Amino acid sequence: MNSPERRSPKCLLLMLVGAALLTGCRAAPRFDEQPIRIEKLDNSGQIISFDMDKDGRADYWQRLDRSGRKVELRFGARPGEPNERVQPDNITSQEAPHFIVALDGVPYELVEELYRQGRFRLFYPPSRVVTCFPGMTNPAFQRIFGGEQPIAYESKYFDRKRNRMVGGTGSYLDSQAEDWAGILDYRCSSESKALAYIKPDLVFNHEMREMTELFRKAKQGTKTAYSVATAGLGTRGGREAILEYLRTIDQWCEQIVYERRGRVKISLLADHGHSPSGKGRVSFKKVLEENGYDPAGRLKDPKDVVTVEFGLVTYAAYYTDDPAGVAAALLKDPRATLVCYSAASGQTTSDGLNVVVQTNLGRARVWQRQGRFGYEVEYGDPLGLLDIISQLRQGGKVDAEGLIEDRALFEATLNHTYPDPLRRVWLAFNGLVRQPADLIVCLEDGWVHGSGLFYGALGKVASTHGSLNQPNSMTFAMTMLGELPPALRLEEVMPNLKTLERD
Repeated sequence: MNSPERRSPKCLLLMLVGAALLTGCRAAPRFDEQPIRIEKLDNSGQIISFDMDKDGRADYWQRLDRSGRKVELRFGARPGEPNERVQPDNITSQEAPHFIVALDGVPYELVEELYRQGRFRLFYPPSRVVTCFPGMTNPAFQRIFGGEQPIAYESKYFDRKRNRMVGGTGSYLDSQAEDWAGILDYRCSSESKALAYIKPDLVFNHEMREMTELFRKAKQGTKTAYSVATAGLGTRGGREAILEYLRTIDQWCEQIVYERRGRVKISLLADHGHSPSGKGRVSFKKVLEENGYDPAGRLKDPKDVVTVEFGLVTYAAYYTDDPAGVAAALLKDPRATLVCYSAASGQTTSDGLNVVVQTNLGRARVWQRQGRFGYEVEYGDPLGLLDIISQLRQGGKVDAEGLIEDRALFEATLNHTYPDPLRRVWLAFNGLVRQPADLIVCLEDGWVHGSGLFYGALGKVASTHGSLNQPNSMTFAMTMLGELPPALRLEEVMPNLKTLERD
């Protein structure tokens, strides 16, 4: 949740302007028609009939195959026109525009749950997408859409060269860290963005209407839009709010497809997962002080520690000249479950810094060499990988130096507590952003770290993101273009969509 930390004069003005712009905004269009008939077909699916003009007779039909996917649409005759049958799979990208909708903060498990219930059946089944670590919007969408590498995980960060904290609310609202957004055809204004966590329902409705107008005008080609309000809805309302806006998006997609008489392709994707966070906000200031460290705004003394407190997320980022000592101190608080930090200078390879991962029960070193990853345990098994690596070794996926095939480890850990952990932990300090933290700590489920002012303004944080574990890490992508691979990394989403566009 890369969100405003305080209500600065600029933020307050933007909120007032945004509220004025959103007041009285009409409801976003959505297909809320109820079937007048559902006909079962012998071993081949069913046909759902709708009466769109309310004359008592069906004039829109959807045929579902045995899997439940909607494979044929039939439209009643318009004046002077015959009935029309459209098979979406046979519509090419040359015949129809492709709409990509990027959502902020959607856990895969909720999309998959709705799909099993019969939602999103204009689409092929959803694929799992493993986000980066920390699971934050700017680095995640940069890896999906491209653009300049983000400066940091969030809009506020510590600049070591200047030895001070920079960025913050102004950077967030002005999208200064969002170079990836240059590819978008729509994102809400700064005025609306200022309300995304305060009045997310209003902003979401506004975004859906703006996206609708953009897509209604499109004749062909690809149009890409982004909703930030989904982050606010999930943060404030948790699981049920996420399910509700996903149902709305499903109905909205149905409406777009009906209006275009089946001649459209839509893809949906998100940047990271979300996890329940109702226990409260945590600060590690006390435990740091008790262990001889000085929480500060600059690094002048070896015991100084700078922490970023901006959004409300399930990890914390620290800047320190003593990451090993700070890690040991933080782990004395039971709300810190896992810490990772870049190794001391001298413990590097030609591929970058080594990374130490540590819990109260174990410590190990992570490194990369020529696209393979190593996991050298000092004691315990902090990432819970030893059994998986043993199985991969038996399958010939681990070489004599203990380096593991990258893709094999990705596939073997999709259902693990920490999906794709070695690559994501290593990248957090070696290439995800230009100014990485010195140490990252993951929180016990239910707790958040970040701005106390923003936490007070919200009054409640039901769900958020950032940590390394499964709920925070696993999001989704699905499309009408064709079937995606069952699991993807962020940077694989767009190439796969482009391949399906060409097929």
